[in-house]
Amino acid sequence: VAVNGKIFDVTKGKRFYGPGGPYSGFAGRDASRGLATFSVEPVSDEYDDLSDLKPNEMEQVQEWELQFSEKYELVGKLLKPGEESRSYSDESSDESDGSAELLEKPTDDKKDD
Repeated sequence: VAVNGKIFDVTKGKRFYGPGGPYSGFAGRDASRGLATFSVEPVSDEYDDLSDLKPNEMEQVQEWELQFSEKYELVGKLLKPGEESRSYSDESSDESDGSAELLEKPTDDKKDD
């Protein structure tokens, strides 16, 4: 389920978001508009920039985003039309390579002693 452009893994809430659940219409979609307007009807598959929401509705979206971030794992970001996806695996592997080097250096130092 996505809220305010952030995608959350709601697997542990499957009784709510899974088939037959009260919020199943949000599964696999951006639920922001539905959460802001208190509508659980299935929402569009199209990108929704939310620009026509009223200020109090956007406050609701932000509150829901906070609640989701506290309860569910953030797993991605919705892309706007034309926005290029980014791969974070290269950055992650660079970080892990650096960590491996740090772990290896003390071992190498002990071997030299």
